[in-house]
Amino acid sequence: MTPWNIGAPLSGNWRAIESVVLEFEMPELTLFYSPRACSLACHIALEESGLPFQAEAVKIREGQHRSEEYLRVNPWGKIPAMLIDGEVLTEAHAILSYIGDTASQDKNLIPKDDPLLRAHAHEWMNFLSGSVHIAFRPLFRPYYLIDDESMYPNLREVGVPIFKQTLLEVDKRLSEKTWALGDNYSVVDPYLFVFYMWSQRADVIEYSPPLPAWKELWERLYERPATQRALATEGITPENIWLA
Repeated sequence: MTPWNIGAPLSGNWRAIESVVLEFEMPELTLFYSPRACSLACHIALEESGLPFQAEAVKIREGQHRSEEYLRVNPWGKIPAMLIDGEVLTEAHAILSYIGDTASQDKNLIPKDDPLLRAHAHEWMNFLSGSVHIAFRPLFRPYYLIDDESMYPNLREVGVPIFKQTLLEVDKRLSEKTWALGDNYSVVDPYLFVFYMWSQRADVIEYSPPLPAWKELWERLYERPATQRALATEGITPENIWLA
């Protein structure tokens, strides 16, 4: 029997067999999202990835993230979460990283051959989850920071300058760039899409500074078919996208 040359390129019927094998090796993915939450970044990235997946709505505004059914998925009750062959993965940064690594090489959703550029991708996502996301809380999640509602105006007085400074830092980092990592789209970009969308919400926009570079990036993202598919699934339309 002739031994297989594992490194040799496949041709003919072997390519069809390889395709079938790869199809069976695809993970079974279920994303749990809430419309217009940061889970939208993961939803868009999945649409870009070409990976087969299911999307299940868990509406935070209706308290569905506290239901017994969802708490069996994520006992902490946070969104997003993703089931991967039955195993739960949480946190947008982690889910986006997984999507980027699992998508085919030609999608190039996260750098795989350039360690420094890959580190910059994680630098961006850590900044977005750890600084940008938190900067919004004094504006529409003050109860995460303080119990006394009478102190909300004081919290906002302190928080708004930090909010503006943080958003301006994002815009500065995007200056003269097509995408967050330069010339190539990556999983960082849909994460940026969400936070710009939040910055233009009816109850936030009065506190948001001009963000010209970020706006241009957002507009490019909005036109992508994958973004439009995710928005349609979540029921996000031009009429409601900026609602509080």
